[in-house]
Amino acid sequence: MCRAFFSSRWLVALILSFLILLPRNVGAQGISLNGEITYQDIDTKTTNKTTGESIKTDSYITQQRYNLDLSKNIYPYLRFDAATLFELNETTSKSEGTKTVFDQRLLQPLLQLSLINPIYQASLEYRRTELFSHTTNSPNTEDIRDEYDAIWGWKPVDLPEVTFRYSYDHIYDNLDTVDRIEKLFTVQSNYTAWRELNLRYFYSRTDTENRLTNFDTLEQSHSGRADYSHSFWDGRFFLNTNYRITYSTTDFSGDSSSAQIPLFRSLGLFSLDNTPQDGPALSVNNALIDGNLVASTGIDIGLAGDELTLTNIGLDLGSTTQVDEIFLWVDRRLTGSVANSFSWSIYTSPDNTDSSTWTLVATISPAPFGTFENRFQISFPSVNTRFIKVVTRPLDPAVPDAASFPNIFVTEMEAFGTVSEQALQETQENIDSTYDLNLTARVTDKTTLGYSFYYNYRNQDPVSNKRTELSNTISFNHIFDEMFSTNARLNRTDETDEDVDTVIYNYNLSLRSVYLPTFNQSLTFSGRSEKSDVDSSDTVTVLLRSNAILYSGWSAFVDAGFNWDRPQASDVTEKSILFRASTNFTPNQMLTINLEYLQREIIDPERDSRYDFTAEAFFVPFRALSLNARYNIVDRTGFDTRTTQNYALNFSPFPDGSLQFFFNYNETLESIEDTRQTTVGPGFNWTISNHFFFEMSYNYQKNDSNTQKIESQNLYAKLRFIF
Repeated sequence: MCRAFFSSRWLVALILSFLILLPRNVGAQGISLNGEITYQDIDTKTTNKTTGESIKTDSYITQQRYNLDLSKNIYPYLRFDAATLFELNETTSKSEGTKTVFDQRLLQPLLQLSLINPIYQASLEYRRTELFSHTTNSPNTEDIRDEYDAIWGWKPVDLPEVTFRYSYDHIYDNLDTVDRIEKLFTVQSNYTAWRELNLRYFYSRTDTENRLTNFDTLEQSHSGRADYSHSFWDGRFFLNTNYRITYSTTDFSGDSSSAQIPLFRSLGLFSLDNTPQDGPALSVNNALIDGNLVASTGIDIGLAGDELTLTNIGLDLGSTTQVDEIFLWVDRRLTGSVANSFSWSIYTSPDNTDSSTWTLVATISPAPFGTFENRFQISFPSVNTRFIKVVTRPLDPAVPDAASFPNIFVTEMEAFGTVSEQALQETQENIDSTYDLNLTARVTDKTTLGYSFYYNYRNQDPVSNKRTELSNTISFNHIFDEMFSTNARLNRTDETDEDVDTVIYNYNLSLRSVYLPTFNQSLTFSGRSEKSDVDSSDTVTVLLRSNAILYSGWSAFVDAGFNWDRPQASDVTEKSILFRASTNFTPNQMLTINLEYLQREIIDPERDSRYDFTAEAFFVPFRALSLNARYNIVDRTGFDTRTTQNYALNFSPFPDGSLQFFFNYNETLESIEDTRQTTVGPGFNWTISNHFFFEMSYNYQKNDSNTQKIESQNLYAKLRFIF
């Protein structure tokens, strides 16, 4: 620990010396200090229902975090920044007479010099991260990362902008298990040729040298994009088109029998759904594949995530591809107890539709979390698939140190496949190019026509995986009168994947009727037909939705639908019905009531039914007091009827809200081993002053499954300060 803590004394001395030597008339633009001290006491009892044996575990966790930041303007446009982060985590666990102590210390100093003006941007940065860990009966570990980063940018008026970046990272430890150098060089240029035309280019070169295995990887990528949009004839005709192309290569050198290569990702996918083995389809979230490892995608698996619903995070790989590893990046560093609490279920599917069937490949728990990279490394048996997803539940409040992570935002999802020794001798090449064209014409004030063209070409060598996709779409919208309107859409997609040709038709026709200001209906007829050289499938859906405002503050809608589905590799057409009814009732400003009933039933052949009923109420009798309750019933063929109840109370006794009390009772259900989780407990948050904040909570949790029962009590307290 001493070497980890004091090996950066020279850096602290350098900062102090620099500050002393600064000109007298240069004042500090900002000095800030913040920190937090956390304490947790967790008692857990695990009972095996088969043998009746119980194991008790007591854990005590203390965490300290301090962050000092300094910023000075040396000269106009020239700024100096320095920062130091120190963390201390200590965990003591006692179980069956055995005591285990875990001690971890993190020290992270930073120096940065920045030049910022309207034309030039430049910066030099050095960051060192030292992570010291000690566990009872294990050798001490010390992981170190030295980062050097240089950026230079030029933003001339009416000329192309260009930004160069070079970074050098050295990662190593005291046990000689890691010794890796990563060098990154990028060039990025943007140019608005005129108002409607934008040109972009990006080049990156990543050189990774593993000094322990004598194995190197060189990745290079060129990306270009051109966007053009314009409206004609007083806005009655609109054109938008773009072309983008990416060419990347990966070269290996050294001694290795296999290696992991990144896979092309066509789409990022996401949904909240407690039935991951079937539909509905995941929605598109391309922030998962934009290459930004720090920006949030909006997917939260922290305490603020939807703990009552499973989080489904997936990828469309564009074509059937061999994959055996996923990196899931998050926006912050996690403690060991929090990272290890997540369970990851891997599912694959040949498609992503409302009637898709997803196959469970494996469940990984825990998945390794990076020492310096904020990512989960999820490895599983190799599968060939186009669509893949990981399913998890947001952070459990009973996990040690969970209260320190109200948010854990997913930032990126990467997929990898293993290549053999023979393939390592060749350069891995990827070409991906896409052209988009969108035309919209307002023929009359009541009629709009649209046409879209899409073409994608992708080629991977040496696996010789070529794929093309050609899509044409026409759309039509027309308003007949104040009561009736319609829209239609027809799409044909031609795909060629490894000499297999597929033709897909998607169609949609809807009629909307507004009979009264308080009542309207929409009738939708939609379908999908897919036919390839080896198989075919068809899906047709009819859905009628009725929306009504019954009284002021009382609204409702009813969905009634019928679905015909003939999946691939089947001659049997499934017929199913959907019925959903929901109402929202607000009798006054203090009370809101929501009721929803959902029924999905396969009637031919009769095999599966699902019924859901949810009642939810929000009651705010006073501005300082709020209550809400939620009751849910789920009845599914082959399972017992299951219910969950959730209650919450919040009370602020003072007008300024500086003191807030809360009480929560939550129930969740896991399909694995039919587990029911119950959490109950009070807590409070106290804003002592503008600089000090204190929070404290207690909860009791019970996880009851077919095989075991786990009961835990968690006392949590945290003091934060900001200056």
